[in-house]
Amino acid sequence: MSEELKKLVLDAKNICLIPSKNEPESLSSCLALFYTLRELGKNVNLISEKIPERLSFLIPSLDFLSSPKNFVISIPRSSTDISQIYYEKTEESLKIHLTTNKGSIRKEDISFYFQEARPDLVITFGISDFKKYLENSLDSFAYLLGSPIINIDNNLNNLNFGQINIVENKSLSEIVLDKIKMFEGVNIDKNIANCLLAGLVIYYENFKNTTSPSVYQLASELISKGANNQLVIDNLQKTTEKEMVFLSNLFLNIKNEDSLAYSIINSNEFSDISEQESLNLVQKLKTMGIQNNLLVLWESRNSDPITNGFFYSKNKANLNKVADEFNVNSKNEWVFIQDKAIDFHSTKERVLKLIL
Repeated sequence: MSEELKKLVLDAKNICLIPSKNEPESLSSCLALFYTLRELGKNVNLISEKIPERLSFLIPSLDFLSSPKNFVISIPRSSTDISQIYYEKTEESLKIHLTTNKGSIRKEDISFYFQEARPDLVITFGISDFKKYLENSLDSFAYLLGSPIINIDNNLNNLNFGQINIVENKSLSEIVLDKIKMFEGVNIDKNIANCLLAGLVIYYENFKNTTSPSVYQLASELISKGANNQLVIDNLQKTTEKEMVFLSNLFLNIKNEDSLAYSIINSNEFSDISEQESLNLVQKLKTMGIQNNLLVLWESRNSDPITNGFFYSKNKANLNKVADEFNVNSKNEWVFIQDKAIDFHSTKERVLKLIL
């Protein structure tokens, strides 16, 4: 696999990197490989719908962060014959004028889509099911589906959709660093080191849920390569204005039922709260004397409406029951929940039945 992976990367000129929006550590490990591939002289684009504010210190020029740019308007020749095209651009709008020789244009004949050059190689991070991940964005990203894929993940339920699948039960940063070391002559500079250290801090929750000497040794190695530990910690632990408002809403709506404290936040303002942001919120709550069993729910509208939330408990048995119920992995005293039902009450009742 190592030689095949090296050949795929070295032969590719245009490489597209896709971190998961649901996996907290994926963006930092993705950025570590981004800097590495740039050093190897590759044309690299990173596709990310949203950059968490606390990770902005790791981000390169926005010129390298991609979304589809070539928007196509298609009109079949069988409907009409277009003889002239011109556009009118103002501060408020862009008007495209079409002159027809014969026939007529109907709205249902016009199609709109993005068209991009297919990359030589796609590398994904923390994505377990690639087609499902892109299913609501295929108009924009269908051009990616024909390219060879290197699939990097630490979820053992990964569907192994790539030409090369690297699925290991450890942090994405550790996996990526192993692969970076395969390329002779690559210098692990401070940008790469900062990204990898940030990934370790995220995955191991500032090293609170590991006792492995190799993890501490790796962190020390990255600091010796130029990673700024204080910069990483300060950025990852800072509280954003959005988090402050979320926490305020959480406490305003908190209720108790039997052995469960729960808060339902019924506001569109927080529909895009991610798993990464949930982890940060849990860490803030821990410092505030969080209650033993706490469930927080809100509606997500990123695609089809679903219920998002997190459950915190120091009771490992309760934590594992909830993780199994929603088919997710438990973290350090918490789990991130996604429920296709948009009935907050039914989600709460599912959790309550498990922990009684």
